[in-house]
Amino acid sequence: MEKDVYSLFEKLDIKYELILHPALFKSTDTEHEMIDFKGAVCCKNLLLKDKKANKYFLVALQINKRADLKLIASKLNTSRLSFASDEELFENLGIKSGSASILNIILKPDTKVKFVIDKELLNFEKVCFHPNVNTASISFSPKKIKEILIYYNSDYIFLDI
Repeated sequence: MEKDVYSLFEKLDIKYELILHPALFKSTDTEHEMIDFKGAVCCKNLLLKDKKANKYFLVALQINKRADLKLIASKLNTSRLSFASDEELFENLGIKSGSASILNIILKPDTKVKFVIDKELLNFEKVCFHPNVNTASISFSPKKIKEILIYYNSDYIFLDI
């Protein structure tokens, strides 16, 4: 799980910094404010589903940014979006609530989840995602997100959210 993330980063020659911290379960956890993320922008990741629950989207955006589900649905040209359950999260990404991130692709490379990344993240020098555990964050250049998803032949899109 976690070690697979570090192995992938080494294999793809992606420079990263590991930040250990207390378990974080939600983007609203106040512990975020007490952790030194060393200048990196923290990201929240939301597993959403369409009205028929046959399409899933993992949306990554800046931690303090509000996710406008109507706007995202419109930009994805899909029906109304809602939050997926913990069971759907595990089924689709092989992870428990609190550890969702684009790096879950390592656990479930055959997932049908479409990864949706806010284009705004590309403006920052470094971003942080959980490396499949919620007691650590991995900081790296957001320009490497595409490289990781391409490596797994993932379905992804960068959007203005």
